[in-house]
Order: sequence, then structure tokens, then C-alpha cells
Amino acid sequence: MDIRLVKREEIETPKWNGCVHYSANSRVYGYTWYLDNVADDWWGLVEGDYESVMPLVWNDKLFKTKQIYQPFLTQQLGLFSINVCSKARITAFINAIPAEFRFVDMQLNFLNMDISKFNSWKIEQRPNFILDLKRPYEEIQKGYSQNLRRILKKIEPNTLYATTDLNPDTFVETARRAHQNQGLKLPETFYHTAIRIIYNCLHRGQGAIFAVYDDKKQLCAAAFIVFDGMRLLNLINFSTELGHSLNAMHFLFDALIQNNSNMLKLFDFEGSNIEGVARFYQSFGAINQPYFRLKANNLPWYLRLLKK
Repeated sequence: MDIRLVKREEIETPKWNGCVHYSANSRVYGYTWYLDNVADDWWGLVEGDYESVMPLVWNDKLFKTKQIYQPFLTQQLGLFSINVCSKARITAFINAIPAEFRFVDMQLNFLNMDISKFNSWKIEQRPNFILDLKRPYEEIQKGYSQNLRRILKKIEPNTLYATTDLNPDTFVETARRAHQNQGLKLPETFYHTAIRIIYNCLHRGQGAIFAVYDDKKQLCAAAFIVFDGMRLLNLINFSTELGHSLNAMHFLFDALIQNNSNMLKLFDFEGSNIEGVARFYQSFGAINQPYFRLKANNLPWYLRLLKK
């Protein structure tokens, strides 16, 4: 199998993006424009004439030692191919990762499931919850949990409404405050990345900010949804304290599901290892479409303890 390492400046962008676009496991995270906005440095493994590609996002911040990492707002990367993502092909690509990357922490995509156990690799399965929308809303709603249906019934008519008029900068700044209030500590680079991705998606017509207000026009909740082919991808969301008390996020997701029902789409909640968040997503009837996280630590012994 002809697999070679190609540096970012040497990648043929149309061919790379064409491979990601036509692969059965196409995801927005794999396009060059997306990778350029979430990472300072990335290279790619390429098979043949861009029949298969695998991004390698890296830095050398650990004492100039090259390491592969999973960038913010990029849940799944791994192998994209116009061919079958077979066990042999996935294995060949993982084995082709250059040894100069002494530490690797990367997340494959949902069709990179047939993988072998590699010596020195730690393999972890992670959840991602999706909901099939190609059914009438009434049928989808039957899959809601009893608690969710009860909460939605309690929301008084005309007390909440959804719009798409929230400014991206206001969205990100309010998300930052909401995260801080919840005790979620994210570095500034997360929010800088979020601004870049939101503006790029909006420019391409590949996303929208959906916000929920109460009848006093107070912001309660919002979500940035990426239009990733047939997927509605829940990339970032938040609720204010007021929004939590009014169940605004329940209202928002239900409205999105209702407005996109009976269409050939999937609502991709993007999953979570946090039990309460996972339970919330599953309450909409979402099923788990898992993916793998791979880690390998081949650092010198004196650096190994710094990266676990």
C-alpha cells in the first residue's frame, strides 16, 4: 500500500478535500480549511493519488519533541477514504505514523472501528450520540424519555422562542461565561478557535447560531450547529442560569429536531463522557455511534511522566 507523509504546504488541497468529501465517513473536521483553523501545524498521510488521507495534527511544545494531539472542536479525525476503511488499510495507516512523533493522542472516526491492538497503544472507545431525523416528528418524539416529554409539556406557550440573530462574538463570550459558571475551565485557545470556526462556517453557509430567549428577550441558551453534509452537528452549546431554570436547551434541541424531521438528516449531539450530559442527549432517543481514541507514549523516560 503506497502511503506517504505529505507536509501541509505540499498537500494538493482539491484532491485532499475531494477524498474527504467522497468518503463514506466524510466529516467536516477533515477538510483542509477546518484543520487550518483548529491547528497551527498539521501534516497528512496520503495513499496513492489521494484515495485515502489521514490528518496528523502536531506540535513540538514538549521540549521540542513532536507529538500528535486532538485539537479543540475536532471530535473525530483518522482515516478518510474513497475505498473501504478495512482493517488492513487502517492498520497500515496507523503503522505509517512516523516514529518522530514520540507521543500520539488521536481520535479516529466512526468508520475506523475495525482496528487491531497495537503494541504500546492504549485504545479507548468513546461515545457519540446521533438521532435519525428521516421520520415524522410525532414518531421521533415517541422515542423521547418520559422525563423529557414531561419537561417539554411544562414549558408554557410563548415563554420561549428561538432565533438565529445572535452575533458570533456575543455567542462565544456568553459561552465563556456560562462555562465558567459551571466550573468548566477551558483555555483561551478554545474560544479563539471557536470564533475562527464559526465565522468560517457562516461564510461557507455551513452553520448557524440558534439562540433561545424568554418573553423578556433575555438570552437563555444557544447552540452553534454545523451543517456537515447530512449531519446537523452540535459543535458548541450553552445555557445561562436563567436558561437552566427554564429548560431552554430542551426547548432548543426539540425545536431543531421538529424543524428538521422527515428529512434525510442526522442530528449529531457529538457525545460526551460526562454521565449527565450523555443522559441528556440520550433522552431525545439518540443512539450511540462510538469511535476510538488511540494513545501511545514513546517519550524518553524523563518526559514520560509529564504525558499520561
